[in-house]
Parts: sequence; structure tokens; C-alpha cells
Amino acid sequence: MTQDARSLAFEILTTFDKNAAATLDTVMDRITGKVELDRREMGLANALVYGVLRHRSRLDYTIDHFAVKGIAKIDKKVLAILRIALFQLRFMDRIPESAAVNTAVELAKIQVSEESGGFVNALLRNCLREPEQPSLTDLTPEEELAVTTSMPLWLVEKWIARMGLEETAALCHASNEIAPITVRTNTLKTTREALTERLVPQVETLIPTPVSPLGLSFTSPKVPIFDMDVFKEGLFQVQDEAAQLIALMINPSQGSRVLDVCAGVGGKSGHLAQMMENQGQLVSMDVEAYKLESLAREMKRLGITNITTQACDLTRESPEIIADGFDAVLVDAPCSGLGVIRRNPDTKWKYFKRNATRHAKKQKSILSAAARCVRPGGTLIYAVCSIEPEENGAVVEAFLEKHADFRMMEPFDTVPKGAEAFITPEGYVAPLPHKNGMDGFFAARMVRVNK
Repeated sequence: MTQDARSLAFEILTTFDKNAAATLDTVMDRITGKVELDRREMGLANALVYGVLRHRSRLDYTIDHFAVKGIAKIDKKVLAILRIALFQLRFMDRIPESAAVNTAVELAKIQVSEESGGFVNALLRNCLREPEQPSLTDLTPEEELAVTTSMPLWLVEKWIARMGLEETAALCHASNEIAPITVRTNTLKTTREALTERLVPQVETLIPTPVSPLGLSFTSPKVPIFDMDVFKEGLFQVQDEAAQLIALMINPSQGSRVLDVCAGVGGKSGHLAQMMENQGQLVSMDVEAYKLESLAREMKRLGITNITTQACDLTRESPEIIADGFDAVLVDAPCSGLGVIRRNPDTKWKYFKRNATRHAKKQKSILSAAARCVRPGGTLIYAVCSIEPEENGAVVEAFLEKHADFRMMEPFDTVPKGAEAFITPEGYVAPLPHKNGMDGFFAARMVRVNK
């Protein structure tokens, strides 16, 4: 059983790299559930994992410079150990250099071989002797940006082609920052002001979100969020400000009948239910039944009772529950996640350029299937946590071309103060990390014309 932070980080990172389909969340949940570490060690393990993934390109560029035979010749386990150690040396100022190097050497000896321990020691000592190396002078502007912000080169090139070098640099830097923790007040139980009073003693830099009327952002909680009394009492859900805008776009009434097609574990379902004041009917649907089990537990914590769950793939099935139609249907579609890299740095290493077409095809299929559930005069919302045109505007445009009974409508009944900054000329809601201080997101609101 793993007994220290660096060994745990090593296990998580190597497992994550071996499984192309695995997400970091699933890997961490599976592995950390088997270990017993104190809060300090677990915190260090998390910092190492996220730090390595956030800065991997810069770390690899440095390792490649100091490795005589180049990074491609390094054993994958040794490479993971070097990344963990180098991250401590170059990005963490509270870890003694000797601790970072010596623990890496011992880990290499245990996990690989005595010889590997010597190699790790030599490379890291060279890194310490030449802290200003490697130089970036021989790189193109695109390559330098990819290295310094640890973004895949293909993605940097894609963004530059669309928005230019200067804006791409701003987006890359913002996407590589550590995002604050943002929560949404559960108004069924409390107010934002009352929640603020409860949170102030437990966190640092607490501020209300500027656009969402229910959000609070903070850093450095003194205890894990899930251990807070305010969490256990169901006074909030963790949700970025951008995601909080979706329920505001739908703006359901108390007696509405609403369908959340890709509900997942229930972030947006919870917000919709509280806006409906726990009345009406909200159907939370997902193809993964286990996610709906988590959703049900989450709704119980929040005190929400007007939700019915349904495990279903609308592109293949027509369950009886959709027969009467809905006043509003939300499609928060599976996507690349390239708008939320700052929260999920693993995304940039698991998503590839060729995936865009595959995602768009699935998104179009889900949106078309969901459209048949909207009553005449009802609202259809399409949302993704992506900033890529193939997954957002192009999907909506293709949908409207094939569905003459739908048209775009204003994104909000009453525009929240500050939201004007990220509403596009087409009427899309599209905040960006470097411009709006929230996750990259996209949403469009459509109405089914009475016929």
C-alpha cells in the first residue's frame, strides 16, 4: 500500500498515462480510496499530480535538455519520477532540494532499478547546477508559447490561427493558472450573504461572483470542502460561475416540466431545482446509471425532492417519461472539455485534434434527439464546456438548418449585470478564462416555434 505523497503521485500519474481512456478523476478516486495518508501528505500528493500535469511540457523540455540520449529514451516510470522531482525543484519553494532529489532517487531504485536511481540523481543534480537552463531562444513563437504554458503545440497552433498570437498567449496563460474554488448557494436552504458569513472563517480571499447572483469564489480552505459543515448541511454545490449561467438562461417557473438530458452528477439539475423552488417536475437523465445514483445522493444532501432520474440514451431510446414533452430541455453535451483546462489539466494530454469531428457528430445526434422532447413554445438549451467552434456554434448552426421549427432566441429573459461582455453577436453565451475570469463555456438558447 502506498504510504507517502510522492509514491502516491507516482502511482496516479503512471496509471493515468497507461490508460488512454482514463480521466484523472477516475484514476485518483480509485487509487486514493485504497490509501491512508494524513491531510498534509494527501495535499502534497494532489499538488504534485496537478502540478506535473499543469506544467508537463515545460518539465519535459527541461528533462530532454539534460538527458544525453533525449527524453524519448527514458523509461516511462523513470520519466514520471523525474517530472515529480523537477516540478518540486522548479515550481515549489517550500520543498528542500535535497528532499526532492533524494526521494526521487529512492523511488527510482524501488520502482525501476539501482541504475535508474543513479541516472535520476545525476540528471536532477545537473538541473540544480544550471537553474536557468534550458534556453528558449531557438524556439519559434508557437513552440515557446507551448513550452512556457505547457500546452500541446497543435492546440497552440489551432488557437493562433483563429485568434492570433497575442490573444492565444493570454488564453494559454489563463488556462494554466490554478482556478479558485467556486460554489453556488443553495437558496432552498440559505442566502449568499448567510453562506458568506459561514465560509469567511474557513477560507481565504472569499469574493462573490460578479455575474452569477448565487456564486462565491475562494481559495485555500482550511479543511477539505466535503468535510465542511456547510457542505454537509447542503448549503452549496461546487460549480464554476460559467456553469451557473445555464439555469439562468432557462429560467424555469415553479410549475415547469424540465428535462436535463446529460445530467451527470447533477450540478445543473440542482440549480434548476432550486430555481423551481422544489416544485414542478425535473427529469435528470444520463446514459450512465451510476452517475444518477450519485445525483440522487447529492439531491438528498441539498434537500431537493422534485427530481426524477432516468437512465437513458435518447439517441437510441424513447422512454415513456418524455411522452408529454417539456417546457425546457437542457443538453449539456459531452465535449472536449478544452474550456476547463485550468480545472482539469489532464484534458490537454488526453484530447487530440482528430477528436473534434467525433465529438461534433455525437453532439449533433444528442441535440436532435433532445429536440423532439420540447413542447411547442418551449426552450432548448445547448451547452458545452468547450471554446472550439466545431463543438459550439457549428453544432447549433447545423441543428437549425435541419430543424425549421426551432429558432435562436435572446439568451436571457433578464440579462445578468456583466453578462453583456460575453454574449456574442449571434446571441451565444461564450465566456473565456482570459477575458471573463471564469471557465471557457458555450451555450445557446433556442425556442420551438408554435406550429
